[in-house]
Amino acid sequence: MSEAAEDIVEHAYDHIAQWYLEWVESDNSPRERYAKKLLEKLPPSPCLLELGCGPGVPVLNMLLDHGAQVTANDISAKQVELARARCPRAKVLAGNMATLTFEAESFHGALSFYTLFHLPRSQLKDMLAKIYGWMKPGGLFVFNLAVIDEEEIHGEIMGYGMFWSSYGVHENCDILKQVGFELLEVEKVEAGNGNLEEGDPDYDSEFLWVMARKPETGKGKKSGALS
Repeated sequence: MSEAAEDIVEHAYDHIAQWYLEWVESDNSPRERYAKKLLEKLPPSPCLLELGCGPGVPVLNMLLDHGAQVTANDISAKQVELARARCPRAKVLAGNMATLTFEAESFHGALSFYTLFHLPRSQLKDMLAKIYGWMKPGGLFVFNLAVIDEEEIHGEIMGYGMFWSSYGVHENCDILKQVGFELLEVEKVEAGNGNLEEGDPDYDSEFLWVMARKPETGKGKKSGALS
């Protein structure tokens, strides 16, 4: 790969920012359902981390409306600009999520939708371990992953090159368990329930949706089954 994955992803999301804002506002996906599940299980006014916040809608805005204190991140400076304008109560950081640093046990929960598979998969375990370390014991993490076992996937969105990288379902789950997460919910969902038109960027795609927990100190682990 001649061009770094992060540069490909940053360039694309910078240039499709306005289109992406309009698309994500109408996108029918489980992201809001999983964000709601997270909020329902956490204490009031939780400290949360959102990785890949995009323009701040729909998830970041939803978290703030429910009283959460949110630190958010996106690799695209244009997306961050949109998020800051729409969600001034959030702390929004620009840059590659793999370079972020926080104090250990800073967050009650974390969210990352349509983001982790933009990292080269060789970086996935280290990124998950960082998230695990940033979460408080008992903290929850909701996110999705791709399910295609491919080291490099190159394509386009709106004419701009894009990069994805992924393990298959079972290897993804194994990595999460190796990091230390309990898998509370795991489901494979076809994007748009299979009803997307061919021009949609998620057409003919499947994603693995997960709710995971960092165990309470001294408690054992358990894992949910793939549904």
